Amino acid sequence: MSGQNLLPEAFSHIYVENRAFGYEMTEKILSSFGKSTIVRISHYKDVFNRPGQDPYLQNKSKNLIIAVNDGNRFFEGSPVCQDFGFDRFYYAESAMNCPFSCDYCFLKGMYHTANVVVFVNSDDYLEECDRMLKDGPLYLCASFDTDLAALSGICEWKKIWERYASVREDLTLELRTKACVNEFVAKDNVIYAFTLSPEEIIRRFERNTPSLDSRIRCINKALESGATVRLCFDPMIYIKDYELCYNEFVDKILEKIDITEIKDFGIGTFRISSDYLSSLRAACPGSAAVLFPFDREDGFCVYPKDLRTKMTGIIENRLKKAGCGERVFVMS
Repeated sequence: MSGQNLLPEAFSHIYVENRAFGYEMTEKILSSFGKSTIVRISHYKDVFNRPGQDPYLQNKSKNLIIAVNDGNRFFEGSPVCQDFGFDRFYYAESAMNCPFSCDYCFLKGMYHTANVVVFVNSDDYLEECDRMLKDGPLYLCASFDTDLAALSGICEWKKIWERYASVREDLTLELRTKACVNEFVAKDNVIYAFTLSPEEIIRRFERNTPSLDSRIRCINKALESGATVRLCFDPMIYIKDYELCYNEFVDKILEKIDITEIKDFGIGTFRISSDYLSSLRAACPGSAAVLFPFDREDGFCVYPKDLRTKMTGIIENRLKKAGCGERVFVMS
């Protein structure tokens, strides 16, 4: 028995708020998981926030929670996130937690569970966003506390936001992802932001995510479809041979992707709220990605300034030499 996986499959149990039944998205999700055990609950926080959870173990067998969000749905962007020059920068909490399991993910520090919540009252989100747009243009990250593209086989949030943004010129929508998808909307204000890392970083710290080659193929497919693409080299992760690793990585990006077709580039190193680091380390025991002796600056744990500059400079300088200087945004 010791060699067998005794854990149930991911989403073997789906917890559904009583008030979430009857929503179209709920019914579509449940129809896709005919073998899952459905558990009725009063409120998603009773499961998502319950004490004594083991995120490390749960990451091997995530469960799904379907809920209605009658609280805050939009939040101002964090100061450690790039706003790409926009004055009004917000993110939407359409779902919580990610189907992937990257060692360095801030969500592991913020949430004390690996389970995923999907909110199904999409009309409420869109109506609220309409009200926000009355105050002026908006830059909205719709895939911030999760990866909506990775969840596209489970829920329709990616398509919902794509359709919505397609007819609202004052909205600039970013869908950030590590997933590989096949469908894109060719609109200037719908940005597909692909997070890219060297294959060694993916192998060591981004478990269950697509390979670098797979992501590159997806990016090229997006460009061929006329989609607006952003490349995010963020977060860069320190390893012993990071200079060689990231230089070879940039070589591959420049060789395989026509960077003249890329809208812009985001570069940044690992950083996380000081309040989250201990929880992140507990969720990823022994991971070199989170055991670095970080500096503390303004409530965040970061690499030392000189190291950050040296790391981001590897990619920034290569992109500038390739003529992309005005399209490069660096989070220092």
